[in-house]
Amino acid sequence: MLSLTCDEAIGKIEREELFHGLIDGSFRLVIEKYVPFICAAIHNGSKLRADLLPQIDLNQQERWYEEDPLTGEFIESLPIRIIAQDSRYEYDLNRDQNNCIYDVAWGKKVWKEPLSKEAIELGKSKHKAFYTVLDVLVKKLEQKYNTCVVYDIHSYNHQRKTERRDYPIFNIGTEQIRTDRFRPYISRFIKELDKITFENVETTVAENDVFYGRGYLAKHIAALTEKTFVIPLEIKKIYCDENTGDLFPEVIFIIKQGLKNAILSNSLYFMNKESNMRVRSKADLLSSIEDPVLKKVDKSLYSLLKNFETLTYVNPKNLEKCKKQFFNSKYRIEPDFNYIPLRVDPYDLKQKLYQLPVTDIYDISIQGLYQDIINEYVTTIDMLVARGTEDFFYNSLKLYGKPDKKDVKNANYIIQSYGNDDQSLDLLSTEQVLAFFQSEIERWGTGGKVVLSKNMSARAMVNSRKKTLVVNEQAKFDKIDLELLSNHELGIHMLTTMNGFNQPLKMVLLGTPRNVETQEGLAILAECLTGKMHIKRLKDLSYRVIAVDLMVKGLNFREIFEHLIEEYNFTKEDAFNLTVRVLRGGGFTKDYLYLKGFIKVYNYYLQGKPIQELLIGKTSLEYSALLKELIDRGYLKQGKYTNPIFEEGKLDDEIIEYILKSTM
Repeated sequence: MLSLTCDEAIGKIEREELFHGLIDGSFRLVIEKYVPFICAAIHNGSKLRADLLPQIDLNQQERWYEEDPLTGEFIESLPIRIIAQDSRYEYDLNRDQNNCIYDVAWGKKVWKEPLSKEAIELGKSKHKAFYTVLDVLVKKLEQKYNTCVVYDIHSYNHQRKTERRDYPIFNIGTEQIRTDRFRPYISRFIKELDKITFENVETTVAENDVFYGRGYLAKHIAALTEKTFVIPLEIKKIYCDENTGDLFPEVIFIIKQGLKNAILSNSLYFMNKESNMRVRSKADLLSSIEDPVLKKVDKSLYSLLKNFETLTYVNPKNLEKCKKQFFNSKYRIEPDFNYIPLRVDPYDLKQKLYQLPVTDIYDISIQGLYQDIINEYVTTIDMLVARGTEDFFYNSLKLYGKPDKKDVKNANYIIQSYGNDDQSLDLLSTEQVLAFFQSEIERWGTGGKVVLSKNMSARAMVNSRKKTLVVNEQAKFDKIDLELLSNHELGIHMLTTMNGFNQPLKMVLLGTPRNVETQEGLAILAECLTGKMHIKRLKDLSYRVIAVDLMVKGLNFREIFEHLIEEYNFTKEDAFNLTVRVLRGGGFTKDYLYLKGFIKVYNYYLQGKPIQELLIGKTSLEYSALLKELIDRGYLKQGKYTNPIFEEGKLDDEIIEYILKSTM
């Protein structure tokens, strides 16, 4: 943050420089990109000059009550923001210069004794400096874009108002706006604000209800120019206890995120209608300036979690012993799985994760993403600490969820469907399998290696940390199996791993929240588009849903095992392997997400949406819009490696296509 004089700030604006400045110690001006909108928080400040503190007749809480706390924070994600640091009791920027200093405010005497002429003139000079800089900024934006809009952000107390109880969450004052010209942007902003949702509070947006927009900022700009207008917005203080000052962080986050989206959406609409330039997306209105806190948090987060591999700790290390004991006892002795010890101190790791300065990241959307990643990893840590206990299962539910009625219905529908089953092909030797996958790694060009393992329930899996494809030495493969697995494991899981390693922000290598569903969905879709996936593969995914559902309903290992044999004609070997998958750790619900994710990603694919952008790392559909924004802003890159199957492949089975469309 630069300390600048008024003239220095004006010089930087005229030269179109980007900067974070504290102007004369009175207000912050941040310009990260020159765009045709400004966000202002002119009542955000609480600072008083040292010489005024002995003279003021109001305590800090009384002043805070009438200030607009946190309104500056609400706009921190936007590229141009002008935020008052001084209290409105020193001089009120929403009153004209001659009346900007209170004697009495809201029925209370402000000063113990009348202020000296010098003190009053100093306050007025600060008021003048603010508007001098603002005027230059508005003129610069008009020169560049032919127009501008100023979002004038305030907050209001509602608990002292007793006439009614339904005061709006958001109130736009339009009395000083030329509504004949700017009505479309007022209506659009109201519509965007109405999209903000709060828990247990109905979002209400009103125009000229409790406030009318009669403040000086709107009046001043209206007198200055006809090309720019001000939208005064009052936010009901639902984000704090207005009497005690206690803050409600979850509500604050929602307001920050919601305002960012609402202002960007409205400004994009405004710019494309009114300015002399056109932009494609909201991301074009945001800055690409590097946030040093973001880089620090990302680097630290990756350092803490780069060696963390969930499945390594979930797969039983005594699987073969348990299997032999279970079969030899005629299913009476249930498996008692052992697991490799955690290579981290879980409590120390959680503490370090929570100590990362995530809340110091400027952009609220990116801040929220990192908070979500940390929260998901903390749940994963709690789950792994509880291996072999019921708490593992409960944390698995928290992490992955459980099948709902539609998931189970879709699974049963697929299981009962008829179609072209897999052809019986010659099985390949272990040497042939290893040679095939090694040649495929070379073909994909991603690098990596292939190893065998016997302590795993899956046929093959990618260990991202080691950049390794791990193949189950007990599994049997034919040529079609290998082609499908190549697209699944190498064409998605290895490819997204390597793309993640190449990203400036390593959080996409660690994975965005709920990435399992999307990544497995992509992997199954890649199999499907080879044209060689058979109905049996879909049924296998459906059986996983059924097995997880049985486990959630309380069936034990033997009961699930026998149910699969009796109801679905499973072999003992296949029934054991599937039951292990869902009961490892103590109850691992992840497996139902393969089918759910496939259906969701397949629907996404049918809509013609870009699949390759989901391959930049371990991504999830829920965060695709934010990831696209980060790519457009230069924080992330398009993937170095792509999978052409999503452009060149096709689903060459009418029955499977019909079945999939029936599940949507």
